[in-house]
Amino acid sequence: MRAVIGIGSNLGDRAATLREAIERVKAIARVERTSRVYETEPVGPPQPHYLNAAIAIETDLAPRALMDALLAIEHAMGRVRVERWGPRTIDLDVLWIDGVTCDDAGLTVPHARLEERAFALLPLLDVAPDAKHPVTGRAYSAIAIDRSGARAVGTLDADGP
Repeated sequence: MRAVIGIGSNLGDRAATLREAIERVKAIARVERTSRVYETEPVGPPQPHYLNAAIAIETDLAPRALMDALLAIEHAMGRVRVERWGPRTIDLDVLWIDGVTCDDAGLTVPHARLEERAFALLPLLDVAPDAKHPVTGRAYSAIAIDRSGARAVGTLDADGP
């Protein structure tokens, strides 16, 4: 199964946290591509800016099992859920799965607000430029979105942010 995972952090060494999360995802899936890194304004209460990225993966895990594995990674990396849309050390989201929809407790694929949020859509398009909504067939690249709150700041290689 081809999927795109969104990765975000706005606490601590954000870039190092993104890199660590990617390494941990490699234990459950094959990482095929990594997006650019975007610095983005937070959604929700006042808090520091985020670094956001996405990875395209191949996995044999079913969508729910994939989400459970991502939640376990978040927990292992110290994620504590205190308030909705609050600051976080790490955030891992299933943004899109090729040809798959899912709407159950704790998991909606494609991500419920993917088409509204530049911090999710721009990294997704970096790693899956051909991605389409699995029901409507609409290309995500055709969506007009306000990009002003997201600016590319580099990559996650050794010289990245």
